[in-house]
Amino acid sequence: MSGGEFPQEILDVIRPRPSDTPGLLPDGAGGYVSRSSRVYALRDGYLDLLGRRPVADNVANLTNYLPGAGRGYEPIWRVRSLSLLTGERFPNRREVEIVSRLARVERGGRFLDLGCSAGLYTRSIGASLGSSGTVCGIDISPSMLAEAVRRSRRAGVFPAFLRADAKNLPFADGSFAGALCGGSLNEFGDPGRVLRETARVLEPGGRLAVMGILRARTPRGRRLQRFLSLGGVRFFQEEEVASLVSHSGLEPDRIETFGPVFFLGATAR
Repeated sequence: MSGGEFPQEILDVIRPRPSDTPGLLPDGAGGYVSRSSRVYALRDGYLDLLGRRPVADNVANLTNYLPGAGRGYEPIWRVRSLSLLTGERFPNRREVEIVSRLARVERGGRFLDLGCSAGLYTRSIGASLGSSGTVCGIDISPSMLAEAVRRSRRAGVFPAFLRADAKNLPFADGSFAGALCGGSLNEFGDPGRVLRETARVLEPGGRLAVMGILRARTPRGRRLQRFLSLGGVRFFQEEEVASLVSHSGLEPDRIETFGPVFFLGATAR
């Protein structure tokens, strides 16, 4: 895929509304049209399925709409977040290797990055897939998506980016070989619903890989998490994560933990 195109493999499975027949077509004016004749704009390199209205479950989501949120996210926080949280050297490369293994990216196919932010997983998976597959990152924040497109193009990778709500995934059933979620599960207002939607769009045997944050065990960590929870961020117990995944139509693997950071793989039943 070149920088001026939107991958047909993703267009073919997009279904903006449940009643739509899967697939979008170019409208001839720089956007895309659904089979029900609704037009969606391509903005800053990403396809906007939500329009101009803000979509947010909580204050934490709303902060991603702030000017500069996308530009600052990776250099200020994301490049060092897991090292700070785990207390050990944990570069982004190590994190991506773990989620790639859990999602079994080496199989190829279509992959979905849920709550992609500035596109760390999306562009990394896209680079590793090469011509053997396609990856699509979704987020609700225009700022994050514009930055995700910018960083991907700078890296010479051209995945698909959509502005879409993970609670109502705009894809046909069984569209993806795998899905990834890096930290966003802690910020979703209804993580159970997101997981059920993810199970729906995974093909049988498809894989989910999640990185998230568990409840802190130290007094200092618990105080910080209580403050963050005021903005809608939630933190899980290990058994809670496994239960959420299991009740969503996915079979969870054994959880992997590094301090409060967890990684979990699961298979669509």
